[in-house]
Amino acid sequence: MPIYQIILIIAIVILVLSLLLNLLFSPITWIIVGILVLYSFVRRYFYEKQIKEYNEMIEKEIAEKKAAYQSGEAYRRGSEDIIDVDYVEKEEK
Repeated sequence: MPIYQIILIIAIVILVLSLLLNLLFSPITWIIVGILVLYSFVRRYFYEKQIKEYNEMIEKEIAEKKAAYQSGEAYRRGSEDIIDVDYVEKEEK
């Protein structure tokens, strides 16, 4: 379970406990809950941003490997045409 979900659950538990203990109108309770909820959303934003950057990096590496494969195949076959990697893979099977 990601950390932001755990923090959100803790914030909800604190809110429920504050209701049970009649501390609903305590400013400290709302400050703690607000901080935890805000932190969970900020953490989730940075987590999703990190995942997006990682996926883009992987896609770039795959594209570079495909381009290197295509240029190698074109060199071996004596042409400068770009060869479709998916088509070559189907031919080999």
